[in-house]
Amino acid sequence: MKRLRRIFIGLGANLGDRLENLRKALDLLKEQGIVVTRVSGLYESEPLGVAEPQPPYLNAVAEIVTDLSLDELLARLEAIERQLGRTQKGGWQPRTIDLDILWAEGERVQTERLTVPHPHLWERAFVLLPLAELTEALDGIPVAERAGQVAKWQAVRRVCSAWYSAGDERRGD
Repeated sequence: MKRLRRIFIGLGANLGDRLENLRKALDLLKEQGIVVTRVSGLYESEPLGVAEPQPPYLNAVAEIVTDLSLDELLARLEAIERQLGRTQKGGWQPRTIDLDILWAEGERVQTERLTVPHPHLWERAFVLLPLAELTEALDGIPVAERAGQVAKWQAVRRVCSAWYSAGDERRGD
């Protein structure tokens, strides 16, 4: 029997109209029947671990509610990435959109295709800072405290708070 549970999705884009790519990704999630309950503010960060210069990323975290299995959710996220112009997974390439399952309520998965919680969740300020807007703690770890520690050595800045409304189609910048 499937059960509804809360999942956090990381969103990032550093090619094309970054903001519009993030908005379209969330709209496409909703079109597929996935409930987007809350979305963090918008953050900008420099790419990590890249050899060649790349444009900065816009990042956010969305809280969703779904009864899809994590494999089904991953397949839908990858389909949205392809629809929005992402041509390859992996590596440190620039991308029109990147959608990652960060954490899923009551679930732990480690397969060749998917690891949840995300293996780098606690190492990335561009994930932790927006995530801290949506939850105080995950698995007993205070998110804001960890975000503050990691942000000391990663350049991330908050761009705006209200850029996407999960409840309706009204959006602000």
